[in-house]
Amino acid sequence: MTSTSSLAAQARGYAKAARTLEDENKYERARELYLKAAKLYNEASKIATDKTDKNTQRDLAEHLLAKAQSLKSSGAHDSVSGISSGSGGSDSDESSLSKDDLILKQIPNIGFDDIGGLESVKEDIRKAIIYPFTHKDLYKMYGQKAGEGILLYGPPGCGKTMMAKAAAKECGADFISVKTSSIVSKWVGASEKNVKQVFETARQCEKSIIFFDEIDSIAGRRSESEDYAKRVVNELLAQMDGVDTADDNLLILAATNEPWAIDPALRRPGRFSKLVFIPEPDLDARAAIFKLNLKGRPISDDVDVNRLAGITESYSGADISAICKEAADIPLGEALRGGEARKIAMKDFVTVLQGRKPSILSWYVEARAEVRKSGEEAVFEGIMG
Repeated sequence: MTSTSSLAAQARGYAKAARTLEDENKYERARELYLKAAKLYNEASKIATDKTDKNTQRDLAEHLLAKAQSLKSSGAHDSVSGISSGSGGSDSDESSLSKDDLILKQIPNIGFDDIGGLESVKEDIRKAIIYPFTHKDLYKMYGQKAGEGILLYGPPGCGKTMMAKAAAKECGADFISVKTSSIVSKWVGASEKNVKQVFETARQCEKSIIFFDEIDSIAGRRSESEDYAKRVVNELLAQMDGVDTADDNLLILAATNEPWAIDPALRRPGRFSKLVFIPEPDLDARAAIFKLNLKGRPISDDVDVNRLAGITESYSGADISAICKEAADIPLGEALRGGEARKIAMKDFVTVLQGRKPSILSWYVEARAEVRKSGEEAVFEGIMG
């Protein structure tokens, strides 16, 4: 008897081939393959025993069926030459955004050597993100699939975006940072088109990492979402299922402060199958963050960075940056009031710390409550521990 996974794998193959044909303006053939993929996903949903898996397969079937129907009904898609038959002759499409609206493409200038501490986290990221690029032959030899998505999660202000950029530099990849707030459009079908455009842009690069920051804003649980949001999640699932690192040479990262809010289907094997917890900075990391934020500022000889790192346990990187700014404000304010300009002293940091508590403590309280509510304590043990 054919298994759910086997049917889904066949469907993914058809869907990927259909997307390629659609990109080549071969719309009729693409429509046929979308229909085949939809049929296979529908069959998979009928025999799936897990309720979430059943719903996921059904949703993907509906999504691909809608894609096939759109190719048949759209005047633009009726043209085999790929020339739009829309009225007015305008080349602009107000229903979707430009690449510049959606994407910030860059090659990062920060690597792991620039991030102090968190060595175990760095090694997790190397195994999940960097080695699949730098040791592709070894992955192939041992039958290890590369290219599955990585979800970075943890409290706010603790360097998830910085870690993602460092990973891109370590493997020499273009860093495609997606503006998730720009993905969602009021136009029917445009949000899905924007998601597709992100992946198309990444595939044009020699080597790339797609990074979705605050992905919970576009990938919430479909059971709690509006129809347009469900379609965005379905398109993400379809695009991620179509990623073949051997051909596409791209990896997918995402970051969130609310991992429990993300649709479970996106956290299944083959999608964001690796979850990496980015905690608040450890002692070495806090010392490095202090040094970075104090660089270029007039610092008194009595300022002990290691002592500051020791007394700021549980503070986020954003907290430490704010502490340095507020400490600098004290002598600056004195000078503005007519006092003698002086260097930032240890007493200034002590004064600031007396009135500032770690900002992430409240996040942990809320996060643990939400994880317990979702029943996924084992999945998000980094939060619960």
